[in-house]
Amino acid sequence: MLTMTPLAIFAENEYQPNAHRYRVRFLQNEKEVDFTFTVTEREFPGVRPDDEEFSTITLKDPLMPNLLQAILNLHEARRA
Repeated sequence: MLTMTPLAIFAENEYQPNAHRYRVRFLQNEKEVDFTFTVTEREFPGVRPDDEEFSTITLKDPLMPNLLQAILNLHEARRA
């Protein structure tokens, strides 16, 4: 069940050592909303939403893992 449609991913600055922020703009109920995500660089890079509300809204959305992977892919491309 698609709950939000991603419109754009924006790369923001590193805000802590090995922690990078990305902002994603979504279309939800004909309104644009933004959520931020943190990519951490450790042994294995990981991405997580910064807001619990995002996880609640997208709990049953089967495409959200694809979005998280897209954020990781963008991050890796920027680091290369």
